[in-house]
Amino acid sequence: MTETRITRGHSCVPCQNRKIRCNGHAPCTYCIKTGKECIRPQRGTSGRPAPPQSNLPVSGQVVGSGEDRRYVEDNKLWTSLGRELDQKNTSEEGFSSSKERQPPAPINLIFGHQGLDTTAMLHPSAVQTFRLWQVFLSNVHPLTKIIHGPSMQEEILKALPDPSGMDASMEALLFSVYLIAVVSLTEEECHSLLDESREKHLARYRYATEAALSRVDFLRSTDLRVLQAFTLYLLSLRYLCDNDILWLLTGLATRMGQRMGLHRESSLKGLSPFEAEMRRRVWWQITILDGRAAQVTGASMNPSAYLLGDTKQPANVNDGDLVPSMSGPPSSSAVTTEMVFCSVRIEIGTWMMQNKILPGFSTSREGTAKFFKAIDELEKMLEQKYLNNIDDDIPLNRLTIGLARSAICQLQLSVCHPMHRAERNNTPSVEEVDMLFSNSLEIVRYDIIAHTTPPLSSFLWHVSNFFPFEAFVLLISTLADRPGNPAAGTAWDTINQVYEHHPSFISGPSQALYWALGNLTLNAWEKAIASARRSESFLPAEPPCLLRLRAKRDGPVAREVRNDQRGGPLPQFSPSQLVREQNIPGTDVSDVWGQVQAGDSRTLYSSPEDAAMGNAVDVGMDWEFWKLLLEENTAAVSNG
Repeated sequence: MTETRITRGHSCVPCQNRKIRCNGHAPCTYCIKTGKECIRPQRGTSGRPAPPQSNLPVSGQVVGSGEDRRYVEDNKLWTSLGRELDQKNTSEEGFSSSKERQPPAPINLIFGHQGLDTTAMLHPSAVQTFRLWQVFLSNVHPLTKIIHGPSMQEEILKALPDPSGMDASMEALLFSVYLIAVVSLTEEECHSLLDESREKHLARYRYATEAALSRVDFLRSTDLRVLQAFTLYLLSLRYLCDNDILWLLTGLATRMGQRMGLHRESSLKGLSPFEAEMRRRVWWQITILDGRAAQVTGASMNPSAYLLGDTKQPANVNDGDLVPSMSGPPSSSAVTTEMVFCSVRIEIGTWMMQNKILPGFSTSREGTAKFFKAIDELEKMLEQKYLNNIDDDIPLNRLTIGLARSAICQLQLSVCHPMHRAERNNTPSVEEVDMLFSNSLEIVRYDIIAHTTPPLSSFLWHVSNFFPFEAFVLLISTLADRPGNPAAGTAWDTINQVYEHHPSFISGPSQALYWALGNLTLNAWEKAIASARRSESFLPAEPPCLLRLRAKRDGPVAREVRNDQRGGPLPQFSPSQLVREQNIPGTDVSDVWGQVQAGDSRTLYSSPEDAAMGNAVDVGMDWEFWKLLLEENTAAVSNG
């Protein structure tokens, strides 16, 4: 984190309270070490903290109107010309719609040159339009909420007789709806609904969306519908392109939103309550999308970039409670609404950004305790505000419950995960080791629940982009020394189900990550067998996925060799039998931690080349290797 020097004589509030010398940096050394918020007292006060950044007076203002409306901050040139820009807008005639306006010099850096009439022939039939719209409402809209369903449906009905005559920004938005609707379909569903392959429709509507965005000159546009279209397009790209490219484009969406003032609550003054609420929804979806894109590319999130904004979280209300003609702002509902999934995601994302501001927050025992306490408070808030009395028979609610509880587990796991604790040399407690195992198991099981619950099938397009690879790697690695633990049978069964529901993990060995995961799984099983033999404990039945993993690597001969080396088969028990077994020897915590301790001298592979070829050396974990592998391959995994 870049440090900035503060003027002499102004110690931060924590240093003043402790009566210790402050080195004047922001944050200072003491606050970094203790994980405290490094804030400065106001001039003329004694020990009174400055207001949070988001509450500071805002010097920006909206200039222009209509499609030239833009938000500027601390910019004397633009603010001084604001009145003249307003006069320009009122005097211009003949530019009533973005479709009629032609930019003087179109910039086609993103999508290349597109003909003006290329989209006319790409509109679906009326029947397919309704089908794609219903797919969007069912599969996509509950998870995004960046458009207003009832209003959009009215626009579609108006445009249906002559799609080529609709407003250009509306056309871009509609094509983006078609595209992400197709993304959410399986191959079989696409053939059934649209009579053609998914690949063909993806190519068609991706091209149509890009052409429509180019046509409205989206890089210059301040039209909210254009930004909505671009955001839905980016959500589709998570499955269609390299995530490095996606991250660059989400940064572009962020800049477009900031240009429109979506990050500032003050920019919404003068707009109708309905328009203001929709802008809040779009901004927060862009924030989440950009944060996820940064995560999967290995880039560091800059939470302060978002916290400098002060846009309120959107209200937790149904679309039916939002009406374009409403005179007052909507009030969040005290009961569960169709906005619940997005609201919970925003709550979790806000919490994560706020807590990432404090470097070194969880590097010490004291910091870890504070972090766990903060996670507990987040969990209580989510339960009380959103999950109490929620009807889990409703698919969206069930998905939201899984999101919230899986997120809490992952936050707890992040505190002690060896991949994130490489700088620590202290040995974790028994409780921490047990937490690593149980939380990683629970996180992976949420993915299984999503794939085995039929009502959630319409959301699998979204779930598939968030597979918890870190937790899966940790689960496999900690299993090797737990052959006698009753939970081992459940864990191996869970691992087998992961491979069943993600067949590409086996059938796609050309992906380095898939190949390494398979080797890790095979070696963990071999080590579990050896450990069970030494401790004379029982072993669960061999998971069927192991046979397929071996077949992809070295065929049946290698299995015969391994059987010979083991000196005969071990007694096999099903997971249910293992759970019923009494007096099973416990697990040696030091042995388990030897497997997951960061910086362990043992490595899974002697080199990255060995990893790619599957030449395993030992099952001991080199977490830096896995960190790099996950960062380099997440994009390919998401697209696979």
